[in-house]
Amino acid sequence: MPNNIQKQQKKIVTALAHYSGPFPPAAELEHYESICPGFTEKLMERYVAQSNHRMELETKVVESGIRNSARGQVFAFILALTTILIGSVLLYLNKDIAGIVAILGALGALVGVFIYGNKSKKDERIQKARSNPDL
Repeated sequence: MPNNIQKQQKKIVTALAHYSGPFPPAAELEHYESICPGFTEKLMERYVAQSNHRMELETKVVESGIRNSARGQVFAFILALTTILIGSVLLYLNKDIAGIVAILGALGALVGVFIYGNKSKKDERIQKARSNPDL
């Protein structure tokens, strides 16, 4: 073989870049901006619009939950008061067992719902704490 033949070497370089967050790094944004002027501004506008939309939805969900909770409390109060009044009328009419059962049943249901609701909220908080340990 002649000495003047040079060996060619090829190198393959693989680069991996990772970032987290709503925007790419500044250098990439500059590159995109040079390719498509106005890109960064459009990206920022879309991010702000999406954030506002998400916050509006979250507000609606919270407000709806508050209204539903208040409505449920009012209906529970009316139902419990009605049942206790019926129990009192039964006691007045010498229907002792039926009256006591109606009153204790209504009170027992209220206590049961209260305990169940508190346990459910506690379990939900524990689950959220486990899924988001950084918060």
